[in-house]
Amino acid sequence: MKETDLPYLKNTVSDLPLMTDDAIKDQFLSTGQIRKHKKGDLIIVAGQDSYEPSILLSGLIRVFFLNVEGVDVTNLFIFENTYYGSDFLTMKKASVCSFEALEDCVSLVLDRQVLNETLQNNIHVLLDYTRILEQSLNNKILRENALITKSATERYLDLKKTYPHIEKRVSQTHIASYLGITPVSLSRIRRVIREEN
Repeated sequence: MKETDLPYLKNTVSDLPLMTDDAIKDQFLSTGQIRKHKKGDLIIVAGQDSYEPSILLSGLIRVFFLNVEGVDVTNLFIFENTYYGSDFLTMKKASVCSFEALEDCVSLVLDRQVLNETLQNNIHVLLDYTRILEQSLNNKILRENALITKSATERYLDLKKTYPHIEKRVSQTHIASYLGITPVSLSRIRRVIREEN
């Protein structure tokens, strides 16, 4: 990593978990690598690539898988200042999902060994890491619950509440896939909401 990148990166990641201690932040930044991906690039291919502990600094990533019929299903959107690969940050294990850059992306890839050693030697970083995992698990449970207990309209409104500008950044096809509906159904839901308002 270039020395000139460090002040920008320190400022960008300073509020993130794992990065609250200056010495540890410096260690993660000095051993990490900046990785760039163009819109449309596959960052991780399911079954082929392992997760690398990363922070998305800019851009937007879609996580998806193919169901038994071979249909592309969006599982997650990763926005700026978010760790990704959080379920396998410390393990070198093949991903079960593919990751696609929906915009030009810049990520900070952390050194897995440095992260592991820091987690073993610093209780504060370990607690931050635990909170990241708990938040990831909580989001997964809430999403699964919503797919079972909420209507498509409720899921759409929840998504818009969580990410108010998502429709400016994500195609209707990917949003519909995430909601578990067709793009035609999503158009119908949006039309009904507009007419009601």
